[in-house]
Amino acid sequence: MKKSLLLAFAGLLFAGCTSKLDEKICLPPDVEKARTAMQAYKAYAESLWYQHYHKDEKKVPAYTLPAFKSKTAAEWEKIERPRILELFKKYMYGMMPPAADKTVIRLLAQKNDALDGLAIRKEYRVYSIMNNGKSFNYDMMVYIPKHVRKPPIFVGLNFSGNQANTPELDVLMTRGMYMDYKRNRTFRPLRSRARRLESWNFKETVKRGYAVATACYWEICPDYYTGLKLSPYTLFCDEKQMRLDHEIPMDEQKAGKCYREISSIGAWAWGLSSMLTALEQEPLVDTGKAAVIGHSRLGKAALWAGACDPRFKVVISNNSGCGGAALSRRNFGETMEIGYWDQRVWYCGRVGAYVKNIDLLPVDQHMLLALVAPRALYVASASADLNADPKGEFLAAKEASKIWNLYGFNGLANMDMPPCDKSVGDNVSYHIRTGKHAITAADWSHYYNFADRFFFGRKKSLAKKSK
Repeated sequence: MKKSLLLAFAGLLFAGCTSKLDEKICLPPDVEKARTAMQAYKAYAESLWYQHYHKDEKKVPAYTLPAFKSKTAAEWEKIERPRILELFKKYMYGMMPPAADKTVIRLLAQKNDALDGLAIRKEYRVYSIMNNGKSFNYDMMVYIPKHVRKPPIFVGLNFSGNQANTPELDVLMTRGMYMDYKRNRTFRPLRSRARRLESWNFKETVKRGYAVATACYWEICPDYYTGLKLSPYTLFCDEKQMRLDHEIPMDEQKAGKCYREISSIGAWAWGLSSMLTALEQEPLVDTGKAAVIGHSRLGKAALWAGACDPRFKVVISNNSGCGGAALSRRNFGETMEIGYWDQRVWYCGRVGAYVKNIDLLPVDQHMLLALVAPRALYVASASADLNADPKGEFLAAKEASKIWNLYGFNGLANMDMPPCDKSVGDNVSYHIRTGKHAITAADWSHYYNFADRFFFGRKKSLAKKSK
C-alpha cells in the first residue's frame, strides 16, 4: 500500500503538476509467443552478420542500378513517379494508410516561458478518429519561438520519449515508456529525462527561428516484432491484413497469395504525416513550410513520409543507411539481407523474397530519394558509421539528382563525395560528419542552413541548374 502511494505521488510530481493522465500501454501483445517465433529469425540474422557483414570497398560487387526513364519533369510526374511509388509500397514499406477521418488535438500543458524564455512549449494529445468508431492517439510536444511570427517547423519522431530530449524537467512523461519488454511496470522518471539533448537541440532550433514538433516513435508503433498490433494500421486494416509473418500459413506464402503489407517504417511515416495534420490546427506555426527529419531507422521513416506526403517541403535523412538512403545493391555494412532478418517488421513481407538476390529487387534507394523531387532533400552520413554505408548514401543522392535536373535544379550529379564536415549541393545536399552514428549539433547546423534557403530565402533558394 505504501509503495503504491509513493509511486502515485511521484507520478504527479514528475508530470509537472498536471491532472492525472490516461495510461497508454505500448508494450506489444503476445510477447512470449513472438519471442518463440523470432528465435529462428534472430539466429539466422546473427549468422549473416558473422558470414556476410563487411566494411571493405574491395568486396562491393559489380552492380547495375535500375535506371530512370523519364526525359521530362512532366513524364516523371505523370508516369514514372506514380509507378515507382507503388513499387516501394509493394516491395519495401507496404501500404501507406490515408489520413484518419478526423484529427482532434487536446492541449495537455502549455509553458509560455520555455527554454529560458525563448519559446512557447505546448504538449498535445493527438486523436486520430475514424467514422466507424476506431481511434488512435499519441502525445506530441511543440516548441515555438517567441520572436518569429508563424515560423517554419521541423517535424520528427524521437526514440526515448519527449521528456528525454529536452532540458526542461517539467515535461510530461511519454506514456508507454513506463513498460519494459517483460510487460512489467517500471518507474524511472529521473533516468529518462534530459538524456538525449544534442539529438534534438531545441534551444538552438528556436534561436534560428524554427518551431519544432516531436513525438515518441514507440507510441506510434512499438519497435518490437508484434508492435504492429498496436500501430495506426489498426484503424484501417482487418484482422487478416494485420497478420504477422508467422501467422500467415506457409501455403499462402508459397503460393504468393499473401504477404504482410504493413511495416513499422510505414507506421512511423504515417505518424509523421499525422503530426503535420495535427499541427495544421496550431495557429502559431506555418505548416506550409514544414521539414521532416529523422535519424537512423527514423531517417528511413522520414524519407518514406517525405516520398508519400508532398506537404513536407524539406526532407532530411540522418544516417539512415540500409533501407533508407544507402544503395542496397552495394551490399556494404548492414546489408538489406541482414537488416531484413534482424528487423523484418520494419519492412513489408514481400521484400524477404529478394534480400538474398538484391539485384532482382525492382527498386533501389536512389529511386526513393527521387520521389522527393522537386522539393528539397538533404542526406547526411557519419565517417565512423560504416554500418550505414556513407558512400552508398552519397551515391544514391547523386543518382537521384538526375530527377531534380529534369526540373532545372541543381543536385549532386556532377559532384564527388566531399571531405568530412563540408556540405555540398543545392536542392539536393549532402555532408559526412566526422564521428559515429548519431545526430549532433553539427548536423543540425547544416540542416538549419539548408532550410534557411527554402523557408527564409537566405542565400540561393531553388537555384536553377547551372549551364
